[in-house]
Amino acid sequence: MHVKEQIIKKAGQLFFKKGYVGVLMSDIAKEMGMSKKTLYQHFSGKEELVLEVIRAFQNEMQTTVEQLIKDTSISFPDKASQIFKYVATRLNGINPQFIEDIKQNSPKSWKLVQDYKADAAYLRFNSLLKEGAKLGYIRDDINRPLAVMLYASALDTIVNPSFMRQIPAQLTNDLPYSPEAIFDGIVTIIFEGILNGKEH
Repeated sequence: MHVKEQIIKKAGQLFFKKGYVGVLMSDIAKEMGMSKKTLYQHFSGKEELVLEVIRAFQNEMQTTVEQLIKDTSISFPDKASQIFKYVATRLNGINPQFIEDIKQNSPKSWKLVQDYKADAAYLRFNSLLKEGAKLGYIRDDINRPLAVMLYASALDTIVNPSFMRQIPAQLTNDLPYSPEAIFDGIVTIIFEGILNGKEH
């Protein structure tokens, strides 16, 4: 692995754990066992480095999700479940403070996240639903763009600390424990609804 890639990997671990503001270039240099001068030979500053960290994270997510979407050996329900569990697990590795930090302190990084979300959450989920409709798993009378919007908004709100703080404790206490379980629940509600199918 090239030195630049090693720096991006280590910086990502620190940013996602401690937030953007809580990590200095000197911290990254120390973790890498190099001088700050050497670090600055690879990156002009912390914002350039965090942009590269976000791009690397997004590229990894994109590659994995697209491979799953294209995999014809997996049934549609299993494929959907695997994609959502993967996304949930990866997002769970990011300290919510990191998101708040870049929103307030790094406009370029925040825009990169928002642009990616529009592409990933909307277009890829739409591709998945298209496949499901083609295979007969998705009802013909369902408005697919609306389902995509519901999923994207659910994804956005669950990883948004300021949103979660608005929810009464008696509700958040009853949420599933892990992100994987939360996304499993979301998928079940989106795909199966909340009514039990009994006639009234």
